Amino acid sequence: MKTFLRDNPTIAFGLALPLLLVVVFLLISGVPALLVEKPKYDLLFATEYYNYQKGVQISVINNKVQVVDQSQQQHNQNPRIWRYTAATGAVKEIAFILPPSPIQSGNDSVTAETPVNNRLIDVPDLKGLTVDSSNIAPDGYTFSMGNRSSRNIFGGLFYSSRYRHDAVLTKRGRSIKLPDTAGRYYRGNTHLIGWIISP
Repeated sequence: MKTFLRDNPTIAFGLALPLLLVVVFLLISGVPALLVEKPKYDLLFATEYYNYQKGVQISVINNKVQVVDQSQQQHNQNPRIWRYTAATGAVKEIAFILPPSPIQSGNDSVTAETPVNNRLIDVPDLKGLTVDSSNIAPDGYTFSMGNRSSRNIFGGLFYSSRYRHDAVLTKRGRSIKLPDTAGRYYRGNTHLIGWIISP
């Protein structure tokens, strides 16, 4: 066999090249995980969130998260807020209760001209948190949908489409996939709220 490969270098190169590519890919994908530090800051994000003008709005004002109900009629969305804990890698839902919709009957029905009644929703688990709503965390990580770090020749060869709806944290080539919330894939209506810079 050795003699055959020595006498046929083209065949030997053809057999060795795929193995070499796999080794290089594994090295490239593994080095950032060893050299780039882990995330330091917890993350708040929302799923099933639609930025409707007359819906539930989640915003950061003066480094504090505010959840405001601007609905005039029945709620057509039910956003969910999640906290990613950097130390453990776990994701936990932060529950809140939407206020009841305005009662509509007879001449008291809500019309398009009725002013929006903004109601601040109490979310106990968000009280006291100081949040930075920048798209980049103070430690350099960014939150994105899909494996954005796979934009290279090796990512194009080995990238699987099942990761396209994953929520990931990325920094200088290191990619950390967030656990699925409630066993579901993340979708395009996932919204970054901010990074918790102090409890």
